[in-house]
Amino acid sequence: MEWLSAERLADWAAEARERWNVPGIAVGIWRDGETVSAADGLCELGRPETVSPDTVFQIASITKPFTATLAMTLVQDGLLALDERPPRSKLDATVRQLLSHQGGLACEWPEPLDGFGDADDALLRLTEGKPELLPVGPGELFSYCNAGFWFVAAAIARALGTSFEEAMRTRVLDPLGLRLTGFEAEQSARGHDQVEPGAAEHATTEKTYPRVRRPSGGLWSSVTDLLRFAAHHLGGPGPLTPASIAEMQRPQIALAGGSYGLGWLLAETRALPTVEHAGSAVGFQSLLLLVPQDRVAVAALTNSSRGSAAIRDVLERLGLGPARVAERDLSIAELAALTGRYQGQDFELEIATEDGGLSIAAAEVDPFSRETQVYPTVHGRPVAEREFEIPDGEWRSERFDFPREGFVRFLGRLAARTE
Repeated sequence: MEWLSAERLADWAAEARERWNVPGIAVGIWRDGETVSAADGLCELGRPETVSPDTVFQIASITKPFTATLAMTLVQDGLLALDERPPRSKLDATVRQLLSHQGGLACEWPEPLDGFGDADDALLRLTEGKPELLPVGPGELFSYCNAGFWFVAAAIARALGTSFEEAMRTRVLDPLGLRLTGFEAEQSARGHDQVEPGAAEHATTEKTYPRVRRPSGGLWSSVTDLLRFAAHHLGGPGPLTPASIAEMQRPQIALAGGSYGLGWLLAETRALPTVEHAGSAVGFQSLLLLVPQDRVAVAALTNSSRGSAAIRDVLERLGLGPARVAERDLSIAELAALTGRYQGQDFELEIATEDGGLSIAAAEVDPFSRETQVYPTVHGRPVAEREFEIPDGEWRSERFDFPREGFVRFLGRLAARTE
């Protein structure tokens, strides 16, 4: 990737933000010890504070590589075993399987999380219960799962005799000097949701985030801090050994467009192989991306529920957009065999043939508000016999696939055919 000035990066960020009507965006690039960063827009619509590279955003699921990093510090010390079940859990899945989304668990908890409260033992009490299981067992298929990270975090807290948050601070955040990163943020960007799915207009939002969810998506951070974290995972100093860093970046389970390591997505859809993780929470979308062979990292944070579209624009300008894949020619019969209604945990898909590919109409129950959201129908073009890519719109370059007869995996989550 060609090095560029902060001014050019700022121009690209501003263009992407304006195109998608995102309130604010911050972007940074680290390359072999050098950093350039830029920001554009507002921390909150209607207020004068502007976004900077040090502005704190909720990074949502970028928390997962942090949690996996913390777990690996315990593995190094002999306090946690990757290939054993989390101590005192009722799961059949191992720590390794939970950190790589192959634990056979549904993504969310089967009952509301607010009832577990904010006490230090909330996570321990939650994980004494039983999660919802998928119709596949541990180690069989990748299916994105927040709940698995809660079980690993509870095991960490039990092993150290402290809270998960304190363990994260003392073993990961402080050693890396991440002073702007934590589970609470007093001065930060404000989240903004689209007024309805697919709309350009935004409204500010503030929804509670249960404490027990923190291990899968509760961290707040800045572009500058995320690049420090990335530098460690590209070989810089920090709490992990080179062997632990390599283990986190080793493929554990296959998925559409690549594989998953321990807390990291290992993508094969760009011009170069990348190690990355996206984040999406109420009113925020983000991405942390590493190119190990070039010792490059990119961090991008937005305060919008459509911010990933703006982030993709910036990545394309950086030469890190999706590589063009030739469309696969599938027959009407081959496509029709994949159509139907599919049901996952709290989401439903209607799949039909359309223009040589498939259309997907999706409806989802929000895990926070419990309201049903109906998304605009998207088109998928075939790029393999059972794998499809969304070519345009807010979800462009996302892939979905049919890993086994009777199942579809959409946005990483498994759903079973019901008719």
